[in-house]
Amino acid sequence: MSHDVRVRVLETIAELRACESLQSRVWGFAEREIVPAIEMRSTLHAGGLVAGGFVGDELVGFVYGVPAFAHEAGLAPRGMHSTMLAVAPEARGRGLGRQLKWFQRRWCLERDLDWMTWTFDPLQARNARLNLQHLGAVVHEYQADFYGVLGDALSGDFPSDRLVALWRLASPRVAGRAGDDPHAVGQRLDGDVPHVREARGPGPDDAWALARDAVAGPAPHLVRDLPGDVTSGLEAEVVWAAAPREIGRLRREEPAAALAWAQAFRAAALDLVARGYEASAFLDGAYAWSRRDAKSE
Repeated sequence: MSHDVRVRVLETIAELRACESLQSRVWGFAEREIVPAIEMRSTLHAGGLVAGGFVGDELVGFVYGVPAFAHEAGLAPRGMHSTMLAVAPEARGRGLGRQLKWFQRRWCLERDLDWMTWTFDPLQARNARLNLQHLGAVVHEYQADFYGVLGDALSGDFPSDRLVALWRLASPRVAGRAGDDPHAVGQRLDGDVPHVREARGPGPDDAWALARDAVAGPAPHLVRDLPGDVTSGLEAEVVWAAAPREIGRLRREEPAAALAWAQAFRAAALDLVARGYEASAFLDGAYAWSRRDAKSE
């Protein structure tokens, strides 16, 4: 539970060095990929944020964000780009990732920053659920091979495609989730907490830009997790695009299937983004995309 984890701003070089070690533990980064303590210290001095989650005196997670300028219409001039969120393996499943993000949100709102962006691997279902379902972010930007080949424990030698999450921090959609989330300590805004209408999962007659293709595996009780065909140009109120159930296992054990998912999802997402769709939910292993002009924040 979140009550035994303390989150606070990090300031000392020793604390930032601990963030270096955590990057290596969480992602298996090569030394050249680790964001160094001196860079994080400079970011703090320039108005950014590094916050850590502690159990006792041990750092078990951190979040790192830098000041950002608006890069699209409709955003306030200044916001934050969150570049890293790391949680130690032994501390997962306790809501620390959510607690760190809600702390980051409150820190931004106290400084009149009302939006945040960050990137995430579109094939990692856990990240999609956190960002869209728990936090209320939306996605309408897709970056192909954003970082190049990382070679880390999660991505291996696969392209580093990323979705870009947009978090409108004071929107009813986000405020409602803060009011409902036990990990969002002290996050309720003045006034009534907005009600969050739960989205429904995909139905049998829904439109699919990318469905999951169930294929018999090496044993009768096993089913291989493969992408179906990509359907472009769909016009529907909601269009669904599936993600693999366990992309980490596929990258380790079935690299051809992992690459097929990456290529199929890229094709489906780029088509949807280009035609004005955004993803605002992740349910039953699939992203729900709808037109941006049909949504309200």
